[in-house]
Amino acid sequence: MELNTIQIAQAAIAEIAKQFPNLTMVKNTEDPVELNVNVPVQSGLKYKIWLGLQNSDELFFAVSDNFYVSFYPCTNRNNVDLFVKAVTGFMSGELGVIEYYRGRYCVKAYLQNMGEQSRCTMATWHGRFWRVFGRKTTQILRNDDLQG
Repeated sequence: MELNTIQIAQAAIAEIAKQFPNLTMVKNTEDPVELNVNVPVQSGLKYKIWLGLQNSDELFFAVSDNFYVSFYPCTNRNNVDLFVKAVTGFMSGELGVIEYYRGRYCVKAYLQNMGEQSRCTMATWHGRFWRVFGRKTTQILRNDDLQG
């Protein structure tokens, strides 16, 4: 039996939407991917989010302008569960994105548990690998005011 990856992605995004019924999710058919859903900044969401399916079996999750992570293949249920946990964790404020900058360039970002005792990294994004000069700074993106 062949699994339909679009149906898998739609079911995962529907599961996320069910947990956050007050948030508006907009399906975007213009982008050259199999499925793209935008979740714009709105009451209860401080940062724009993109969700979707690309390359036929790759679930993706992006926050703001720098953090991007994919979970594949989506035919593996564990990857779908991680995708849903990453998105809902960020939307609930349980997880946050810590961006690391050199000058004005984001060079890496981590999706981490924002617990007080320890921070566990769930996903990592790396940007510019060439030598970037400038002051080192960090920025934390956390949706800490969501009332779900």
